[in-house]
Amino acid sequence: MNARHRHLVYGLVIESELPLTSVHEAAGSDGRADITLLAGSPDYFRAIVPGGARDPDDWIEHVVLDDGSVYMKSSDVFEATISANGRTAICRMLGDVEQRAFEANLLNFVVSASLTLQGEETLHATVLEMEGRAVGLLGQSGAGKSTLAAYLISHGADLVTDDMLRVSFAGDTILAHPGPYRLKLLDQPATGFLPDAVADGHFNALSGKIMVRPRREPRSHRAPSRLAALFHLGDPDDDTITEVSSARLSGLELAKTLMSSAMDTRYAGSSRMEHQMRFVARVADLLPVHALRYPRTVAALDGVAREIRRIIGP
Repeated sequence: MNARHRHLVYGLVIESELPLTSVHEAAGSDGRADITLLAGSPDYFRAIVPGGARDPDDWIEHVVLDDGSVYMKSSDVFEATISANGRTAICRMLGDVEQRAFEANLLNFVVSASLTLQGEETLHATVLEMEGRAVGLLGQSGAGKSTLAAYLISHGADLVTDDMLRVSFAGDTILAHPGPYRLKLLDQPATGFLPDAVADGHFNALSGKIMVRPRREPRSHRAPSRLAALFHLGDPDDDTITEVSSARLSGLELAKTLMSSAMDTRYAGSSRMEHQMRFVARVADLLPVHALRYPRTVAALDGVAREIRRIIGP
């Protein structure tokens, strides 16, 4: 058996046979791990790989196997099986993918799928801490979450998590758990807003983005942050929007926004809808969710920042 290391990320203890260089080891963590990552051999995957054609337009393959476990594969990045209870994932790196890119995909997609199987819901979001309060940015890929995050960081905010948001509920509070301390950015916002971070960044050919550490070290101690609000960014290609505006969501529109913002959009097990609806109801009771609309120009970002601060208060 390979040596195992224990890491703390997303508020989870992850025990891994695979080396993880982008997250710190969990000092003094005892007891059962929330998720265990095991190294799988090519022979193991050849024996279990599902048959049938895959959707050529979907960059990740996701198949529920007969025993309730899930098989996932991203060409030239990784493949994995996740046990039906979500506790154990057997994984391997594919091709000549760079370690940091491999880890980014593993910690996003395998961990989110594992949590789905455990009955949790995670969101596709970027979360920032602004003056002691956390705000989450929701939206489709390409909506501008990372660009807005980089702008806010350049004006004093700090990163809590990028891509995947795991929350927990504590009384009337929703806590955002920190993810790996890295932000994926296109070249222009990276060099424009975080030029010092770009010098130590890494280009990820898979996404066409640069992965950077926003600051040399995060300013906070990486404890969970209390969420003040979620903001859903609209269609970045809507050229009819000429000014910054926001509107608080409710009812069906709120439910649709949160469900469409799920990190794991592929699993459709029999209990998934029940879990999602319960999650939506708890978020709706405790947290304001706003539709944030603005023209996708650098000049508009100062107004966006002011609108966010207005909503979350002093």
